[in-house]
Amino acid sequence: MKKSVLFTLLSILTFVFSVSGQNTEYSSSRLNNSASQLKRLTVDLADRTSGRLQANSITRADIEEAFLASQFDASAGLFAQMISDNRRAAELRDASVFLNDLARRVPNYGANSYLWRDVQTSVNDINRELGNPNGNNSGGNNSGNNSGNNSGNNSGNNNNSNSIIGRAFWRGTVDDKVQLVIQNQSMRVQTVSGRSYPDGTSSFTAALPTRKVAVGVNKQKGRGSVRVLQQPSRENDFTTVIEIYDEGSGAKEYQLEIFWQKD
Repeated sequence: MKKSVLFTLLSILTFVFSVSGQNTEYSSSRLNNSASQLKRLTVDLADRTSGRLQANSITRADIEEAFLASQFDASAGLFAQMISDNRRAAELRDASVFLNDLARRVPNYGANSYLWRDVQTSVNDINRELGNPNGNNSGGNNSGNNSGNNSGNNSGNNNNSNSIIGRAFWRGTVDDKVQLVIQNQSMRVQTVSGRSYPDGTSSFTAALPTRKVAVGVNKQKGRGSVRVLQQPSRENDFTTVIEIYDEGSGAKEYQLEIFWQKD
């Protein structure tokens, strides 16, 4: 009987301390670091994307990205302020859900795709530190897939490194507009406009499959925009086309990472 009463008392005390712990202020150096990193990234993205709107010609994707970057920057600032104000863990978890919802909308294409991936990583780190079970934001925004109208690169799928089954790398010089035509394990360079340059150098980690996959591209070096103009399919004999548009005057060197994932 005494053991039963003692067990009951311990259970009640455990519950009381658990509830009390949920209402205490939350402090974590890892959380602070992740929130600070997120804010630095969103400031950079907001500056880059709003600057893009000053160009003579912009697309709907440019506008969407700029508005999303501005919204994300403001939200990251509010979240950092909540941490600075020592808000409770439950409140921070609620706030992180909103960050996560924004992270699901980030574009998987464009010159800023690598920054958007870093944003997703920071949000994942925040959710993980807070113990938020809804912290997976790898969804991404696939609007404009295969449309051929979006500037930047269009992966056509989630840019999750765990699902990438092959890569190709290209380095070369572009003056105005160039297309890279990829089939199997070959890459052909077509100059659409501007001065022609040598084909550059390319390498593959695996051949582009003769089945449906989603191709994406990361611009590692260069000043213009890069996009997937054509996804491989049976109709085009599983050929993909990457288009590079160098908007500045004169030629510029580019370096690309092209990858494909299971569709």
